[in-house]
Amino acid sequence: MTAPISPANKFIVCHECDLICIDAALSTGEAASCPRCQATLYRNGRASLDLALAVAITSVILLLILNSFPLLTLKVQQVSRDTTLFNAALAMWDDGMHIISMLVILTTMLVPALQISVALYILCLLKFGDASRALGAPLRFLQTLRPWSMVEVFMLGLLVSLVKLQNMADIVIGPALWACACIIFVTAALTSILTPRNVWLWAHPASQEMNAGVKHV
Repeated sequence: MTAPISPANKFIVCHECDLICIDAALSTGEAASCPRCQATLYRNGRASLDLALAVAITSVILLLILNSFPLLTLKVQQVSRDTTLFNAALAMWDDGMHIISMLVILTTMLVPALQISVALYILCLLKFGDASRALGAPLRFLQTLRPWSMVEVFMLGLLVSLVKLQNMADIVIGPALWACACIIFVTAALTSILTPRNVWLWAHPASQEMNAGVKHV
């Protein structure tokens, strides 16, 4: 059954095939799919602005721990040495691996910090500020930053290094390594919650009653 087209209809464009679709009522937990290519357009989840803020603040705390505390401590006989994320990047620079050192700083320190800061700015603006202000530029900037945040790649490389070092020294896992593992899941949750559609619904509460499914035009 095709939904009637009227000036009151709200439209959405499929991000895969560019089909123009019409919103219709959608129950909580259901997903809207494109009728032509079956791509998932959005989900009517249980996410709220307060939940998004809590996840963003958690990300800030984990990022501070990641950049402030030791990743791990190596103990060889009576000598122990620990290192932080920044010191590890500096050690790579001193060993002549300048490009890798800069990539580590960029993708595991600067970009994640900038990404979380922009997300927190958007959420605070929605919660405490003027939601009518333009949010398009911060959202586009956030989408641009996301591919450059590679904490999970750094974590994978660190785990490989731990396997190679376990027979050479005693290894004590530091708080920063646990924070690195946790921040992967927390930032993924923040990405899934802070979608352009959710931002629109939070900025325009009346639109939440029209949280839509998709009908073919």
